Amino acid sequence: MSDPSSPIKAEGYGAASEVGESLGCKTPEDSTSRQGLVNEENASPIKDNHSDRENTESESESDAEEDDLPFCDMFKEEIVKMKWRVLVVACFLTFGSYYIFDFPGAIGTGTSNTIQSRFVAHGKTFTQEMNQSLYSVYSYPNTVLAIFGGLLIDKFLGLRKSMLLFMLLITAGSGLFYLGVVLVNYPLMLAARLLFGLGGESLAVAQSALVARWFRGGRGMALAFGITISFSRVGSSFNFLFSTRFAGAYGINVAVLMGVIACVLSLLACFVLIAMDYRASKTGVIKDENIGGDEDQLELKHIKNLPIELWLLTIICVFCYTAIFPFVGIGKNFFEVKFGMTADEASTWISLYQFSSAGASPVIGAVVDKCGRLALWLVLASATFVSIHVLMLATPIPPYISMTMMGLFYSFLVSGLWPSVPFAVDERVVGISYGIITAMQNAGLATFPLISGAILDDYTPASLPTPMVNQTTAPNSTNYTLVPGVKPDDPLPTKEGFNLALLVFMGSAGISLATSIVLVLVDRCHGGVLTSSPAKRTQLIKERTARNEEAEAEKEALLG
Repeated sequence: MSDPSSPIKAEGYGAASEVGESLGCKTPEDSTSRQGLVNEENASPIKDNHSDRENTESESESDAEEDDLPFCDMFKEEIVKMKWRVLVVACFLTFGSYYIFDFPGAIGTGTSNTIQSRFVAHGKTFTQEMNQSLYSVYSYPNTVLAIFGGLLIDKFLGLRKSMLLFMLLITAGSGLFYLGVVLVNYPLMLAARLLFGLGGESLAVAQSALVARWFRGGRGMALAFGITISFSRVGSSFNFLFSTRFAGAYGINVAVLMGVIACVLSLLACFVLIAMDYRASKTGVIKDENIGGDEDQLELKHIKNLPIELWLLTIICVFCYTAIFPFVGIGKNFFEVKFGMTADEASTWISLYQFSSAGASPVIGAVVDKCGRLALWLVLASATFVSIHVLMLATPIPPYISMTMMGLFYSFLVSGLWPSVPFAVDERVVGISYGIITAMQNAGLATFPLISGAILDDYTPASLPTPMVNQTTAPNSTNYTLVPGVKPDDPLPTKEGFNLALLVFMGSAGISLATSIVLVLVDRCHGGVLTSSPAKRTQLIKERTARNEEAEAEKEALLG
């Protein structure tokens, strides 16, 4: 997915600040006036003896006072709360969408038991560019919906209805994609991925908003986000681990059908979450949804005055992500060609990226939260991605090393990138800022797979001008110049094609690195919020908030 593991996907004005806080992003105190999915009004505690009931609005102070409790006592106190049962079910909400997202990378192209081989067996064409277009068409709608998806949750439908809508779109898309593979109909497959894209990214927004809704003001929000992000990546890893094996054992149709089953599982989880959330809101466990509130209306002037730091973060996001995800889409075939692996072996190594990132995210997030200096982590992550592509291009670095490194430093990227936004912009534009970044990210992720697919098609043996007539020895015969190490019937591109694609990804990571360095310099000129320690950062934000409030007061006085 565009950002199948981004820790902050809540583009809605209410949801975004909640998610930012979950990752250690302490927004200014007066930002709590913003109301979104959770009503921020102060309310008196609701007393209820039911074991499932908890008042998340009144928990924050008591939790803060009791953080020094022994771990066992804290565990006993927390484990009985309903929010953890909600979290378990929420982990399955996006499992299906992450499982089917990388179908083009896992079972799209190859010599046998792939979508490409099925098309070839039916006398139809299926190129690398066609396969990569399945990624691109997913991202097309999200170049717009990323900005408005959160608004749909906050202002119009509410969380529960939006969550169901997005999940139905995903399930319908997975079923339509299965039908397209069975009928060997590429336009139908494209339409299915487009339908999937309409719900995929927005469901991630809804999941983030749901976790923020249940964990705001109490213990465990950062842990909850780490768990949901990690479990989502496990869904993608399961695809690479098992889809090729299902295809080999039972055929490509069954492998795609398993994706439909995974989405149905997520749809069931969605129904359970809706029931739990509805019951909790009616019994006083959490506040009911506040849909359509008109607080903090966004004005054009707020967008016009977005700081340069946000645009630098946007560039870093676009070019760092396009150095990672398009490679994952072609990585299985790359390892098959470079190391002579089977499809199952190559898929296993690709899955290490997701597993290492999933396992490291909670730990690395805690380290970044403790140390602060968010922009410096972006420099480190970007530099590492450049190095990884150089190593894969120029050395025989084993896949388990390169993919593990990519997963670990991807965790540093998301831990430094997404929490930076609330610190870089005014609180009133946090939501639209996340929307802008995600929209531009999806534009990049729609473009780069097409570039890499076109490159690989040019270096696929079937498309090379290989027939040549040898007039001296046999005037009526045809000789063939074959690329070394490639069988005449091998549909995979040559190593040279993959090397050229790696150069593109390396250049993308290089742009991100250069922009990260510029961000550090600009931030230090503007006070150093993104390069300071957490304590210093809090002080700088309070000073900035005070200045903004003073300016607003002066403006109101003049207008009055």
